[in-house]
Amino acid sequence: MSEIPETPLVEEQSALPALAEDANLLALVQNPKTPAEVLAQVLDHPRLSPEVLVGLLRHQRTPGWAIADFAEHATGTLLTTLLGSLEGLNRWSEALEGLLANPELPAIKQSTIQRALDMARRREAEGGRKKSLLLQIREMPVGERLALAKKGNKDVRMILIKDSNEMIALETVASSRITEGEILSIAMMRDASDKVLRYIANNRRYRQNRQIVWALLNNPKTPVGSALSLNVSGLTDRELTELSKSRNVAGAISRAAKTIIDRRKGASGGGGGH
Repeated sequence: MSEIPETPLVEEQSALPALAEDANLLALVQNPKTPAEVLAQVLDHPRLSPEVLVGLLRHQRTPGWAIADFAEHATGTLLTTLLGSLEGLNRWSEALEGLLANPELPAIKQSTIQRALDMARRREAEGGRKKSLLLQIREMPVGERLALAKKGNKDVRMILIKDSNEMIALETVASSRITEGEILSIAMMRDASDKVLRYIANNRRYRQNRQIVWALLNNPKTPVGSALSLNVSGLTDRELTELSKSRNVAGAISRAAKTIIDRRKGASGGGGGH
């Protein structure tokens, strides 16, 4: 059986052209119709300048999660620009939280940022404008959810992995930021997409994790072919016995487990454990 590559199953289609001039980036952030997902990509551009950053802070479509991620990792003149643009940052409490978490933030600025964050939180609470994360994500267009799948945090990924659009769910499971702990949780989900579970099962790194393999084998949503390609023979006698008697797994899986148990018993003369 040929192995499926470990690269993301969703081919990235960047909405941002290869822009070499700062003027082109500036034109993007000054255009009120520029989509949110493109603005998020501008933040990752290697030629991002303070002027373009200010434009992003002013743009009504700039997503807060992208600014928050940027604020947490900004350095040098771009960090200085953020610190000088707190009025623009105030509309996103998550951006101020990201700035506070930035290890490069000067200690002298921490109290100022904290006060701004407290005010932003009070304003959101009083105005009742703060929506649940789930509702915010559901209202995002597909392009923005795809961008968020790559750069969001754990809470965001656990929402997007169940997105009805499988392209978004696959982009989420293929995120470079996802941890093996999250993959284990996903492998146990009975409502996960079979394509997501197939991606996990065919990833060489995850196939080496016994907990993930066990979760996939016990998940009835895991495609049978993918489950059978896992190292079932590497399970202990106790695990194989449990698998062979389970009513929650596909018949082919329980039969494969029983076959291995019988083979081991035959090789040891009917006794012994593995």
